[in-house]
Amino acid sequence: MVNKKLIVEKYIKVAVRKALAEQEAKEKQAVKSMYLIYRFPGLKKVVEDLMSPSFGRYITEVNVIAPKPTTFNIKLINEQEFNIVYDGKKNYTAKVAGKKYNVQQLGELERAQQGIANLLELQYAVGDKEGEAPKPDAGAEAFTAAAGAPETTPPAEEPAPEAPAEETPPPAEA
Repeated sequence: MVNKKLIVEKYIKVAVRKALAEQEAKEKQAVKSMYLIYRFPGLKKVVEDLMSPSFGRYITEVNVIAPKPTTFNIKLINEQEFNIVYDGKKNYTAKVAGKKYNVQQLGELERAQQGIANLLELQYAVGDKEGEAPKPDAGAEAFTAAAGAPETTPPAEEPAPEAPAEETPPPAEA
């Protein structure tokens, strides 16, 4: 019989190692992202203007996606993203939710800030990853059943039972 205490200790050790490895990977990605922001002149100021001086809390990844015009893709903590394009001569354009904003103009800067705030308000379901279908909740199923609406997903078909190799006659009753 295996000692339960040893099993629990091993499980905790594995869980701690996994959590530390995930945290280390996130820190490396954050360092890389912040390196790009500090590497390109003016980008840090634009990101601070668009978000706040504590923009690092809201950004998970920064990538250069085009060399000319230099285009930066900024991924937010909720997997939403927007782009910043360097137009030359210290001019930047923010592309947020399909709209372009010239951040040198105060009115457009404020609209870009609001667009980014709207992106940050969007939340994904916990566990909803790319390629994974969202799971319906029980409240939605109860609502569709109560409303008499047809279900959006067809019921799963059950496999046909296998036929026995030989047919046996029914037992004779006495």
